[in-house]
Amino acid sequence: MTPRRSLPRELLRWLLPFLVVLFTSAVIASQVSSRDDFAASELKDEAMDRWGAPVDQPAPSLRAVPSGTVFTELSALPLARQHVTLDAHMNYRKRGLRYFSGFDFAFTGHYAAKNSAPHDVDVVFVFPLEVNKAQVLLSELAFQVDGQPQPLELGEARNRLVWTGRIPAGKEVALRIGYRARGLDQFVYRLDPALPANDVRLHVGVEGGDNFDYPHGALSASTVTRSKDAFALDWQFSSLESGVALGVVLPSQQAWDAAIATMATRSWAPALALFAMLFALSERHRRPLALYERLLVAALFGFTFVLTAYLAAFWPFLLAWPVAVLGLGAAFVAWLGRVFEGEQRRLFVGLWLATMVVPSGAVVLTGYTGLIYTLELLTALLAALALSTKPAVRAFLDDVLSARTPTPSLPQAEVKS
Repeated sequence: MTPRRSLPRELLRWLLPFLVVLFTSAVIASQVSSRDDFAASELKDEAMDRWGAPVDQPAPSLRAVPSGTVFTELSALPLARQHVTLDAHMNYRKRGLRYFSGFDFAFTGHYAAKNSAPHDVDVVFVFPLEVNKAQVLLSELAFQVDGQPQPLELGEARNRLVWTGRIPAGKEVALRIGYRARGLDQFVYRLDPALPANDVRLHVGVEGGDNFDYPHGALSASTVTRSKDAFALDWQFSSLESGVALGVVLPSQQAWDAAIATMATRSWAPALALFAMLFALSERHRRPLALYERLLVAALFGFTFVLTAYLAAFWPFLLAWPVAVLGLGAAFVAWLGRVFEGEQRRLFVGLWLATMVVPSGAVVLTGYTGLIYTLELLTALLAALALSTKPAVRAFLDDVLSARTPTPSLPQAEVKS
């Protein structure tokens, strides 16, 4: 039987393993955070080159001159109608630990140009295409005037669709533009900064996600309709000021890099609980863990987050996390079974679940974090109350405390007498 050491010295021997956990968690949290910063710059640029870019679609502009005059001084002519529809389907892209909100979409714009002047006017209709067509895979671009297909005149830079025509006095011309493309993160529709807008409608339907936001400076939708894994936003205004932006930030998936960093940052608390229970086991079996054994436990505990981070870079997180936690947990249970022979394995399983799986699961289930922590603490409290009534446990605690209490020395005079 190994003699017991003093309690302060025994607790001090757990300090180095605890520092190992703190160091490991700080390193992995820092590395994941730096990767997150990297993803916001260079990695995002790479994702944009591969899978598209945020879509910023300016509204078309209309300029006019009286028929028969030279196109030297064009007058701005507000569009009589702007009805735009965007049908998007989420196509998430994974790069390392980061998920990007890629989406494929079909754009359809119905516009009307009305001549309220008492004479015919010649107009030029310009629809900007301020996107890299190779980057977003712009395709199926089509243009119609009064229902009749028109040839595409994209200009020298091929960054805008241009149509010129004549509108008789008091008449209206219907223009339709449609194309397909792909984007990343958000879609914004910007009205002409030089003209007020009339009869503006924008419908955005999204499938494959249900969380969304609005870009900075954009008007929120007039109505929102939700269904399972889909939503629809509608903007409808009879008139708007010039330069107003409408749009949506497309649904994002949970940032697992941030979840891993949070797990690592909070790992010191369950590590303390793990060490406390291992200390209790060593006292019960009168078999204190050697320093190298404690360091091995600390390394195994911290390495779980390292393995999760690297596996999640190649696998889906919801596969990488269980593989790392359960795989290393099996090693932990098998090792403890050899250290504390005769102890039931289910105790070691419960120890690993309580200190690793439950706290980590509280981070994954972000909507239930507080509830999970509360229920775990309540379970521990109730278990402590139940154990405190058992004679064997009370005898064990008395034995531990009495063994740790030093025997007072007698005065020298009394010893001589």
